[in-house]
Amino acid sequence: MSTQEDMATSMRLLEELVLDKFETEPFHNLGLLYGERLRSSVPGGTCSDKTLSFLRAAEWAGFDVALHSGFIGGQEIHRLARVRIDDRMFFADVGNGWPALKLYPADREVAFSCFGMSFRTEIEGQRIRVFHERKGREALQLEIDVHGRPEEEIRADIARRFSSGVVYPFSNSLRFSRVVGERFLFLRGDRLEIYSNDSYEEFGNIKPSDVSAVLSKYFGLVIDL
Repeated sequence: MSTQEDMATSMRLLEELVLDKFETEPFHNLGLLYGERLRSSVPGGTCSDKTLSFLRAAEWAGFDVALHSGFIGGQEIHRLARVRIDDRMFFADVGNGWPALKLYPADREVAFSCFGMSFRTEIEGQRIRVFHERKGREALQLEIDVHGRPEEEIRADIARRFSSGVVYPFSNSLRFSRVVGERFLFLRGDRLEIYSNDSYEEFGNIKPSDVSAVLSKYFGLVIDL
């Protein structure tokens, strides 16, 4: 097998792992809203939880991966994985609340679509900008400094994330997203958004008392809130 074929195979296997994580480990902030009981019992979690889970799985599969961080709104508050394949560097944003299913190369701009939305990158020097488009609107979602900080510093930030005084985004509003079959579902506050390649649905005015029923009916998860 040629080096190019090896590269393609490695990328495919990693992106299959990314998809698996989006299907089996939802992005959510239930632990922040409901406490340690749900933080430890519900799969997935915030970007840190999901990225650390991906790192363990990728390392077990034999990939050269490390913890990295990204900037949202100019603040270094997002976690993602850095992957080396031969002499190339990629980033896996498995901790994203939105379905970032493809790797972001550090040396080449990319674009892809899924579930009726799209992602694309722009590269300037050692900075990768990730743009996300949905419902006809595009916005800068994430910036990645390719050099990044030492992994031990990022792990220390994660270890004290609930005691450092840093206010989490959406710490007072529910967030729960997951890839379910051919659809991407995102429960944001009192609104459920359902995306697919050919349709978009939205259900609003969801009461806190209805959340457990919504998670069961649409996400296939039985969670006692």
